Amino acid sequence: MENSKYEKKEIISGRMNFNVMKDRLQLDKKDLLTLFIFMDHMIKLESQYQQEFNQEIKNWEGGTIITYEDELKQEAREEGRKEGREEGKIEITRNLIKLGASLDFIKKATGFSEKKVLEIKEKLEKE
Repeated sequence: MENSKYEKKEIISGRMNFNVMKDRLQLDKKDLLTLFIFMDHMIKLESQYQQEFNQEIKNWEGGTIITYEDELKQEAREEGRKEGREEGKIEITRNLIKLGASLDFIKKATGFSEKKVLEIKEKLEKE
């Protein structure tokens, strides 16, 4: 094992215990990621052992293993989609304002509050 004083079984057991602890601690994603990165650097596995560990986690969880990096990427994609939808609704609102649509119609079409529509209208008028 690379740079490790521990046997493979000890490392895998430690990582399994880490997963149990993370569930019990209910840390937010940022704190959990920080803790995991720290632990990951403390207990490195050679690639073949990492694959075995991943399989053991998968069996333990009874499903597909998702790494923290993959989970963060997935969250980033979801956040990007959410921002994209919001930007799209803003653009639709701007276009409806330019076309002279009523405030009630714009609110119904976009789901925005009156305050949000008026904010967009004010910004549009300043341009």
